[in-house]
Amino acid sequence: MKDKRAEIHGRITAYQAQIAQAKQDLAHINASIRLFTDICVRHLEVDGELTTRDLAERVMIERRLDATDATLRNSVVFKFVQALRHAARRKHVRMVENRKGMCLGTRRCCHVAGRCQ
Repeated sequence: MKDKRAEIHGRITAYQAQIAQAKQDLAHINASIRLFTDICVRHLEVDGELTTRDLAERVMIERRLDATDATLRNSVVFKFVQALRHAARRKHVRMVENRKGMCLGTRRCCHVAGRCQ
């Protein structure tokens, strides 16, 4: 019985460590989503409709990243797709259409009494 108790206690301790790590990972992912969502909304407010590729390239240039690096650009585009979908669920942006595998987004605002839809 003592061996079984020690085994179960060891598993619980390991699970608690995994949960703590998962909480940290989730916090980092949430912070990244917020950052990318804020960047998306800001650029869409200025430029209107943009594809995820256009949006990613503008931000890469703004952040002084190599926009000609296809691998890096594709990674950034993927992050923007996720951020735009998240922002669309929160009604910050509207996904207009999907064009050749690229999402087209626009700021969702009706300009009536300063309220966004």
